[in-house]
Amino acid sequence: MFGFRKKYQIGDGINWFKDVVNDAEHTDRISEVLRIKEYLLRKHKILYKPNFNHKLEIYDSAKIVLNIIQSVLNSHISYLIGNPISYNGNANVVSKYNSVYKRGSYNKTDYEVVKDLYTYSNAFEYVYLDPVDNNVKSKIIANEDSNPVYDDAGNYTHFIEHWRDSFSSDEYFVVYYHDRVETYKNDKLTDTKINLSGSLPIHYSGVNKGFYRQYGEPLVHDLIPIVDAIEAVISRLDDAVNVYGLNPIGVVTGKQISSKIPKEAIGVTLNLDEGNDFKFATANQDYQSLKLELDTLWQQFYAISCVPASQMGQINITNVGETVLRLLYSKMDDKAKETMIALKDGLFKRCDIIRKLLTLSGVNFTDDDYDTLDMNFNVNRPIDTHSLMEEMFIQWQMGAISIQTIVDQSPYTVDTVNEMKRIEEERNQKASVEVNKNFGNDFGNNVGNMGTPE
Repeated sequence: MFGFRKKYQIGDGINWFKDVVNDAEHTDRISEVLRIKEYLLRKHKILYKPNFNHKLEIYDSAKIVLNIIQSVLNSHISYLIGNPISYNGNANVVSKYNSVYKRGSYNKTDYEVVKDLYTYSNAFEYVYLDPVDNNVKSKIIANEDSNPVYDDAGNYTHFIEHWRDSFSSDEYFVVYYHDRVETYKNDKLTDTKINLSGSLPIHYSGVNKGFYRQYGEPLVHDLIPIVDAIEAVISRLDDAVNVYGLNPIGVVTGKQISSKIPKEAIGVTLNLDEGNDFKFATANQDYQSLKLELDTLWQQFYAISCVPASQMGQINITNVGETVLRLLYSKMDDKAKETMIALKDGLFKRCDIIRKLLTLSGVNFTDDDYDTLDMNFNVNRPIDTHSLMEEMFIQWQMGAISIQTIVDQSPYTVDTVNEMKRIEEERNQKASVEVNKNFGNDFGNNVGNMGTPE
C-alpha cells in the first residue's frame, strides 16, 4: 500500500519509540537525507572512478567534482528568504511579533527552515519558552534526527528526536508529547520537562510528496543523476586530452627500434632505417557530439533546477529591463511560490504557538486583532526599482492604492509598523511647522494693521 504505516503501541518505557525509529518509514527517509548530505559534502559517484594503465604506469584518472547543486540551493534559499519576512496587520500584534522575532533571532531560524525545505523538502522546528530569559525561541531539529509519528488517519501524534554521539557512542532519545518532553540516554530516563505550548515540533513538508504521503520529495533527487553524468563526461574528456592529446603514444612502423628514449626528453632526433616511419597515435575527438551531450545535460539541469543559466555564469545578457527580468526569473518565482505554500502553513502554526506562550507571559490579543496578522515574502529578485516605484506612485495618484500598501510592497521596507509610525510623525511635524508659520504670518499682519498709537 502506498504510504503504509505501522501501528505502534504507545505507552510507558522505551520499546515503542525504538520501534518507531527502526521502522522503514523513517530509516528509508533518513538514509536519503544522509545521502544528500554526503553529496553536498562533495562525496560524488565520480570519486569511485578507477585508475588505468598508460605507458606501463598507473595513471590517476580525472575525477572532476562539480558542487553546483549547493550553488543552486543557495540561490533558491537567498531568493526566497534573503530579505527578511515582514509581518502586517494590527499594529499592536505586529509590534509584539517583531519584538519576538528580534529577541528570538527568528530571521536566522527562518533561513534554516527554508534551507532544510529546499535541501530535504522537510524541516522540523520546536518552539519553546526559554526559562532563562523568558523569551520565545525555536530549535531546528536536524532531518537525520527527526522521526515524526503519524497514525493511520494521518494525525500527527508524537515526535521522536534520536541520535547517537559519535565520540562516546551514547544513544539519545528525546520524545515529544503534547504535555511533556522526555529525554532518554542509553535507555534511561534522564529528564522530563513540561511542554508549555502543548504542541509538537512543527513539520514543514514540501508540496511535492514522496513515497510516504506526509513527507516532501526533495529537488536534489532529480539533479544528482544529471550532475553525475556531467562529471563523468567532463572527467573522461579530461583524461582524453591529457593522455592522447598532451601525452600521446609514439608508434614506429618498419624495423623495430631496440633502444629507448626517456619519456621526459624534449627535442630528441631519431635516426630511422630506410622505409621506417615514426608518428604519435592521437585520437580524433568528436567535438560536435560532446558539445551536444553536454549542452543537453546542462539544459535539463537548469530546466529542473529552476535557476536562470545567467545567474550561474553560463550565458550573458544585455539590455535587461523589468519584463526581461520577470521572464528570466519566472521559473524561480514558481518554485518560490510552491515553497511559500509549505512555509506559510508552518509559519502560521508557529504564530499560534507564539501566541500561546505570550499568553503565559501575560500578553493577550483578541481574536479579531490576531486574525489580521499576515506575512509578506520579499523575494530577492533583481528589479527595476525606478519602474516599480513609478507604477505605485501612479496608482496612489489615481486613488487605487494606499500608503500602507506601498510601504508593504516597497523593496526598501523591512519593518512596516515602524515605517508607518515614522511617516505619521513626519506628517505631524510638518503640520506643526505649517501651523506655526501661518500663526506667525497672521500675527505679523495684525501687528502691522494696528498702526502706531498717538
